[in-house]
Amino acid sequence: MNTQSVTSHDRDVVVHATFAAATKQFNQKFTSDASIGQVLAAVLAFLNIESDGTTRYFFVANGDEQDPGTTIGAIAEDGPGHSRSIKLSLRTETISGS
Repeated sequence: MNTQSVTSHDRDVVVHATFAAATKQFNQKFTSDASIGQVLAAVLAFLNIESDGTTRYFFVANGDEQDPGTTIGAIAEDGPGHSRSIKLSLRTETISGS
Protein backbone atom coordinates (compact mmCIF):
# COMPACT_ATOMS: atom_id res chain seq x y z
CA MET A 1 0.00 0.00 0.00
CA ASN A 2 1.45 3.33 -1.09
CA THR A 3 0.49 6.30 1.03
CA GLN A 4 1.79 9.80 0.80
CA SER A 5 2.28 11.84 3.90
CA VAL A 6 1.95 15.58 3.85
CA THR A 7 4.69 17.34 5.75
CA SER A 8 4.31 20.79 7.22
CA HIS A 9 6.65 22.01 4.46
CA ASP A 10 4.12 20.83 1.85
CA ARG A 11 1.44 22.93 3.52
CA ASP A 12 3.51 26.11 3.76
CA VAL A 13 2.21 29.27 2.13
CA VAL A 14 4.43 32.26 1.38
CA VAL A 15 2.62 35.48 2.24
CA HIS A 16 3.52 38.70 0.42
CA ALA A 17 1.85 41.71 2.03
CA THR A 18 2.09 45.33 0.98
CA PHE A 19 0.93 48.55 2.58
CA ALA A 20 0.87 51.85 0.68
CA ALA A 21 2.39 53.79 3.59
CA ALA A 22 5.23 51.29 4.13
CA THR A 23 8.72 51.37 2.65
CA LYS A 24 9.17 47.61 2.90
CA GLN A 25 7.17 44.54 1.88
CA PHE A 26 6.31 41.70 4.26
CA ASN A 27 7.39 38.25 2.99
CA GLN A 28 7.05 35.31 5.34
CA LYS A 29 6.15 31.63 5.25
CA PHE A 30 3.20 30.33 7.29
CA THR A 31 1.51 26.96 7.56
CA SER A 32 -1.66 26.76 5.48
CA ASP A 33 -3.84 26.56 8.59
CA ALA A 34 -2.73 30.02 9.80
CA SER A 35 -5.61 32.48 9.79
CA ILE A 36 -5.76 35.84 8.05
CA GLY A 37 -6.02 37.32 11.56
CA GLN A 38 -2.72 35.70 12.59
CA VAL A 39 -1.02 36.99 9.46
CA LEU A 40 -2.47 40.46 10.07
CA ALA A 41 -0.96 40.51 13.58
CA ALA A 42 2.44 39.50 12.18
CA VAL A 43 2.30 42.15 9.44
CA LEU A 44 1.29 44.91 11.87
CA ALA A 45 4.20 43.94 14.16
CA PHE A 46 6.60 43.84 11.19
CA LEU A 47 5.53 47.35 10.17
CA ASN A 48 5.58 48.61 13.79
CA ILE A 49 1.90 49.55 13.63
CA GLU A 50 -0.02 49.64 16.89
CA SER A 51 -3.77 50.08 16.76
CA ASP A 52 -4.95 53.19 18.57
CA GLY A 53 -8.61 52.22 18.41
CA THR A 54 -9.46 54.77 15.71
CA THR A 55 -8.37 52.68 12.73
CA ARG A 56 -9.38 49.24 11.52
CA TYR A 57 -6.75 47.24 9.63
CA PHE A 58 -7.72 44.51 7.16
CA PHE A 59 -6.44 42.64 4.12
CA VAL A 60 -7.66 42.67 0.55
CA ALA A 61 -6.78 39.87 -1.89
CA ASN A 62 -7.95 39.77 -5.50
CA GLY A 63 -10.17 42.79 -4.82
CA ASP A 64 -12.03 41.24 -1.89
CA GLU A 65 -11.76 41.96 1.83
CA GLN A 66 -10.55 38.85 3.65
CA ASP A 67 -12.27 37.53 6.76
CA PRO A 68 -9.83 37.30 9.71
CA GLY A 69 -10.96 33.72 10.42
CA THR A 70 -10.22 32.42 6.92
CA THR A 71 -7.11 30.25 6.63
CA ILE A 72 -4.47 31.34 4.16
CA GLY A 73 -4.44 27.82 2.72
CA ALA A 74 -8.04 28.33 1.59
CA ILE A 75 -7.11 31.28 -0.60
CA ALA A 76 -3.47 30.55 -1.52
CA GLU A 77 -2.54 30.08 -5.15
CA ASP A 78 -0.28 27.35 -6.48
CA GLY A 79 3.00 28.67 -7.80
CA PRO A 80 5.89 27.11 -9.71
CA GLY A 81 6.88 23.68 -8.48
CA HIS A 82 5.23 22.91 -5.17
CA SER A 83 5.20 26.45 -3.80
CA ARG A 84 2.02 28.17 -2.70
CA SER A 85 1.67 31.89 -2.12
CA ILE A 86 -0.78 34.68 -1.50
CA LYS A 87 -0.57 38.40 -2.16
CA LEU A 88 -2.32 40.61 0.36
CA SER A 89 -2.78 44.38 0.50
CA LEU A 90 -3.10 45.93 3.94
CA ARG A 91 -5.83 48.55 4.08
CA THR A 92 -7.16 50.88 6.75
CA GLU A 93 -10.52 52.33 7.61
CA THR A 94 -11.27 55.05 10.13
CA ILE A 95 -13.71 53.88 12.78
CA SER A 96 -16.70 56.22 13.08
CA GLY A 97 -17.20 57.88 16.41
CA SER A 98 -13.59 57.51 17.46
